[in-house]
Amino acid sequence: MQFIEEENLYRFTIIGPETDIHDRLHYHSLFAMLQEAACLDADRHDFGSDKMDELTACWLILRMKVVMKKIPKWKDTIYIRTWSMGFERLFFNRDFDIFDEDKNLIGEATSVWVIAHQGDHRPVRPQSIPGMEIFEAKAPAVRKAEKVSPIPDEEREGLPKLKRFADYSQIDRNMHVNNTNYVAWSEDACYSEIPTERRISELTINYSSEVHPGEEVLIYYTKQDESILVDGIEAQSGRHVFTTEVIVGDE
Repeated sequence: MQFIEEENLYRFTIIGPETDIHDRLHYHSLFAMLQEAACLDADRHDFGSDKMDELTACWLILRMKVVMKKIPKWKDTIYIRTWSMGFERLFFNRDFDIFDEDKNLIGEATSVWVIAHQGDHRPVRPQSIPGMEIFEAKAPAVRKAEKVSPIPDEEREGLPKLKRFADYSQIDRNMHVNNTNYVAWSEDACYSEIPTERRISELTINYSSEVHPGEEVLIYYTKQDESILVDGIEAQSGRHVFTTEVIVGDE
């Protein structure tokens, strides 16, 4: 990864393990790049992970939506530009543009975050943090990461499902499964429903609760016309973990 300061762009080169059987960039790999750019941009504005550690706080993502006109492939170079749209009440909006190696726009994304205590992950009011007032939103967000309704309980029974576990390699510095793994689990669930000549053109994910080390998650999915809905449910408690809506498009 390289930051090009004069253009405010983060440059990434796609490596083999980030791609699928067709050499296309996985969405969970793209999410990792977007969030790395977000973290580095927060660092540049003095509210990155080091500052959050000083405040015994952390950034937590609640929702994200990505729309791709074209999926880059193995060995391609892409550029990501990201910027904060500021906060409203507890919620921070952050947008992204994604470019190919010729700087053509190939995708857009938007996301919603909160600042939380590192211990119990309860939200922190931004106004309580010195210096944060400069990030108060000046206008409503234009891009929207919509709330996605989960699969109703009565419809979930009988649906196909996968099982996934919160193993060590999936736990991040916040002591829960990193959110990009939920995207990977969603891809695992829905790709059996996507013909080879088609692809994911849009993905929206809502994160509703954390998955802690050792927990098991049941992943249900159902096809609805041109979309696929994926739900993650913690197996023992029945706690809702995430919902993903995947829109299928042409190659």
